[in-house]
Amino acid sequence: MYAKLSKKGQVTIPKAIREKLNIDSEGGVLFLVEDDEVKLKGIPGGEIDNLAGSLKKYAKTYLPLEKARTRIKGKIADAAAREGLSD
Repeated sequence: MYAKLSKKGQVTIPKAIREKLNIDSEGGVLFLVEDDEVKLKGIPGGEIDNLAGSLKKYAKTYLPLEKARTRIKGKIADAAAREGLSD
């Protein structure tokens, strides 16, 4: 099937494909880029949270979410201390 790209770079997924992938208005699409091809994986509504960590095999390194949050909190605290904002 063919779909035209809009000026904003958007594409409407044809209804037949949305139905096949079980995507509704609350769902989403996961884009998987492999070599020169893009594959779509339908994510039904309510399952978006299941995406967490789903791309780790494509990443050069993987950092679990909790570790990322801890690092971010530490960097924020360090920046606040440098600016004299901490009490």
